[in-house]
Amino acid sequence: METEPDGRENDVNWARAYVGVLIVIVGGLLLLENAEVLDAGGIIGMWWPAPVIVGGLLSLLANPRHWIPPLILVGGGSAVLLRTTGLVDDLSGVFPILLVLFGVLVIVGRGFGTSRTHIGDSVNSFNMFSGSEIASHSPSFEGGRVGAVFGGAEIDLRDAVPAAGATLDVFAAFGGVEVKVPDGWRVDISGMPLFGGFENATAKDHLTPDAPRLKIDATVLFGGLEVKH
Repeated sequence: METEPDGRENDVNWARAYVGVLIVIVGGLLLLENAEVLDAGGIIGMWWPAPVIVGGLLSLLANPRHWIPPLILVGGGSAVLLRTTGLVDDLSGVFPILLVLFGVLVIVGRGFGTSRTHIGDSVNSFNMFSGSEIASHSPSFEGGRVGAVFGGAEIDLRDAVPAAGATLDVFAAFGGVEVKVPDGWRVDISGMPLFGGFENATAKDHLTPDAPRLKIDATVLFGGLEVKH
């Protein structure tokens, strides 16, 4: 893996990679359809549950304590995939169960599925149709990666101290990320909002030249990022 100048590994933001790969795949299929190589609509209609399953697995790996929504995604997506690929002919008996599971997913996505998790020097969170609440008390917080796809994440850093060069990589697609920092921090946000936005509501007056600094690299697609005290 590549490393940052301070020696830390430059890991992938899985939410950004996930959405990017999906866009590339769909775009490639449409190009091949235009070239009359294949039927993109048929392929997408057959395999669309697969991204739901992959997203659930990524969310489970990143947030094992918030396991209920990811397992619902994996289980429900797998059941639908069996039908769309023709491996199972009839899901009429399963459909009500899937509907109930989806309802549970809506409830727990921002309910008891968001129990607060305490982390160390860095954060690595991926949320799909779910949410997470993460807090750090680290005296040397380095940053990390936060992703929300049709979900949300709350990062509480009010009891943390940023290390030199601390950088938080944020990606939100049809979701939102909220970052809380203490008074006296300098927060610099850079990135690309596309049909979304950034809001830095931290106090910027009277910051000292040596104020603790957190850099946020953000990409927001139809979503939002808010930084506040």
